[in-house]
Amino acid sequence: MLIVFRADADPFIGGGHVMRCLTLATEMQQRGAEVIFVCSTGTANTVPALARSGTAWLEADQRDWNEALVDGKLAGTPIDLIVVDSYRLGEPFEHALRQYACPILVIEDAPTRRHDCDILVDMTLNRSPQDYTGLVPRHCRVLAGASYTLLRNAFGELRAASLARRTAASELTSLLISLGLTDIGGQTATIARSLAASGNISRIVVVTGPTSPSFDEIMALQKESARIEVHVDPPEIAELMASTDIAVGTPGTSSWERCCLGLPSILFVVADNQRDNARALEGAGAARVVTQGLNLPEAISRILHELSLQLDELAQMSQQAAKVCDGDGARRVGAVIDELVLPKRAGRLTLRRATMEDARRLWLWRNDPSARAMSGDTRAVPWDAHSAWLINRLADPTTLIFVVEVDGRPCGNVRFQIELTGTAVVSIAMARNVRGLGYGAAALTLACREAFRQQFCERIEARVKRENLASQRIFLKSGFAPAVEDTEFFVYQLPAHATRQEDIRTTGQAQ
Repeated sequence: MLIVFRADADPFIGGGHVMRCLTLATEMQQRGAEVIFVCSTGTANTVPALARSGTAWLEADQRDWNEALVDGKLAGTPIDLIVVDSYRLGEPFEHALRQYACPILVIEDAPTRRHDCDILVDMTLNRSPQDYTGLVPRHCRVLAGASYTLLRNAFGELRAASLARRTAASELTSLLISLGLTDIGGQTATIARSLAASGNISRIVVVTGPTSPSFDEIMALQKESARIEVHVDPPEIAELMASTDIAVGTPGTSSWERCCLGLPSILFVVADNQRDNARALEGAGAARVVTQGLNLPEAISRILHELSLQLDELAQMSQQAAKVCDGDGARRVGAVIDELVLPKRAGRLTLRRATMEDARRLWLWRNDPSARAMSGDTRAVPWDAHSAWLINRLADPTTLIFVVEVDGRPCGNVRFQIELTGTAVVSIAMARNVRGLGYGAAALTLACREAFRQQFCERIEARVKRENLASQRIFLKSGFAPAVEDTEFFVYQLPAHATRQEDIRTTGQAQ
């Protein structure tokens, strides 16, 4: 499956369109899809996370497309879905894309424009599909409301710990200021300096982007006050949000990130399309909204003082924010995409040797929160470290990595690593969208047979955490026998002569 994302970023429109598209792109890559972005000049400078993600992208031309895609294909691969997230590109542009004979998904924030699409996603709190009646084709499926919010995995992963921290909080001492990567209006420095001078907050975390109009002034704040720490487009934004007591921001895409973590907000509107969000969040009790025209630093300082004296209200805001968004929206949207785009197939499972073209999907599967929780090393692996590791592993004769495919779509991997004893240690990772469907045991059986057939090893061993019951069942079902156990792991072994030879429904052939 090839998905093309069309989204832009610049200092005037901000980086929210590209960031939420990156989130959906990551979800679909975990599901085995290939993705590519088409973006206007300067987008990567505004959103460094695009380049940092390792995702391929093309520069948009005067037609807002790219000549590499003019025939509806990329290097011979047909486009299966086009995602459009833009306030500027509307129905005429979408209608022109119909020539490529593939479904179109539009990400929108307000029911004010017509669209020619097959799926429309509007993450606004309290939005309903009926709001788009007459604005989209009758067949279009509208995914409306905060349950479809596109958030990165990191937010869902930190949700429980963040909510627990707020339950135990006994004072308001830390503040996050994040007015978007482009700091529309350039008010970040003024607000941060004023709050630092007030002395009520001991830690002020400022998040900004490299294209902020007051970037130099923001960077100088750290020298002015020991209370202030500045982070430029930080990849650890979820961790920073989880570590603070309240946020000052705008009611854009980051609102849902804060809600997922139960982070109360003080909001002010910098664009007309944010008004619905502001009203909804204030109505839900998740935020306090500062009216435009007021002295912003003074108004924010007053609210902070009120909340510091009424910690029960701050705790209530946190609880209400957490009810808005649970962080699972990307999975829900991904499931709808699969339902629309993927044909019903037989579920034929095959293997192929991994290549460097698989680097990103292997990295995403490795860093999936649930997979990491059951791994020997639960830490997330940085992209650069993973890339260097994979280059070495693919060239290493003691390593064998298979990519598992179902009906030609990547859905997991099985890796063998020979130790000094001559035994190969096996590990398996399946994409979350196929877990529980029976592919894990089938893939493991097929991979072990192939490793033995290639005479890669004489014995295979698996080490499974005691609490990982699902993996234990998979290894036992695949013919492994318990060998050793300790306080943390069960060890299973499979000698070459023990591989089962009966046919299984999903087994194909290794390439």
